[in-house]
Amino acid sequence: MKVKTILKRTVTILLSVFIGTSCIATAVFALGNIDTSRKTSLTVYFGENGTGFPNVDFRFYRVANMSDTGSFTLWGDFHAYPVSLENLDSSGWRALAQTLYAYVKRDNLQPLRTGKTNSDGLISFSELTVGLYLVTGDMYTKEGTTYTPEPMLVSLPGLTAGDEWDYDVEVSCKYDSGTIPALVERKVQKVWKDDGNEDKRPEAISVQLLENGSVVATVTLSEENNWEYTWNNLNGSSTWQIAEAETPEGYTVTVAQEGITFIMTNTFPPETPPKLPQTGMLWWPVPLLVCGGLLLVVIGLFVGRKQVDKNEK
Repeated sequence: MKVKTILKRTVTILLSVFIGTSCIATAVFALGNIDTSRKTSLTVYFGENGTGFPNVDFRFYRVANMSDTGSFTLWGDFHAYPVSLENLDSSGWRALAQTLYAYVKRDNLQPLRTGKTNSDGLISFSELTVGLYLVTGDMYTKEGTTYTPEPMLVSLPGLTAGDEWDYDVEVSCKYDSGTIPALVERKVQKVWKDDGNEDKRPEAISVQLLENGSVVATVTLSEENNWEYTWNNLNGSSTWQIAEAETPEGYTVTVAQEGITFIMTNTFPPETPPKLPQTGMLWWPVPLLVCGGLLLVVIGLFVGRKQVDKNEK
């Protein structure tokens, strides 16, 4: 009786493992590869508390190609910039959008599409090629308050909450809001992420200050000024950005604005870790292997049970 009970329990456990593994494989299959030949669309909402901001100019830039497995490769003019699209979290994507927007303004890159928001604060772009896109918009002023949209990077297609590819993406534009002061100050701080490779750092770097996209000042950062600098008495009505004049060889750069401070980070990329198997490529054998293992275990237990019964007789 004990052998029968053990056998039943073992089979139940193994069946549960099989079902769970099958569910994982099914979920991976459900996601599937991206149809890179399919056209996509993007709708952007810019507004507050359900009230859209009308007649706001938006621009749309194609930053990167997207493979059928979801990886990105810088495209066109953006291919020349020293940035990385690897291993980014939400704050990393936000910083990357700000970094690329500064390059766009400084180098006067031409957008792929332009348009204005409608009376509901919506703007839509259709018939778009699969890829990664940068979306930027102008400021909007209402009743003394100015709303400044943040640049954002959008993947087309995107992923839904149910982990399915969405070829018709809808997003809301984040923004900063407040009154515009007459004068402002801006600060830059250099951060190095190159542990073990400090010898590759240059002795100094040049940072450009941009006013509405034009370079109006260049400063040198080094250990002597603790890799930071502050500009005072700047026009509060202008848009201020910074860009690295020349990124050190082997490094990538991102610029994230936090209040009045621009955090400019140079990273010396470590070796790229081995990638996990891509979606839909190596998961198909899992249910078969589990079934085979389950069958062998059941046969072994069955033979063992017969041997025990024979000995008992």
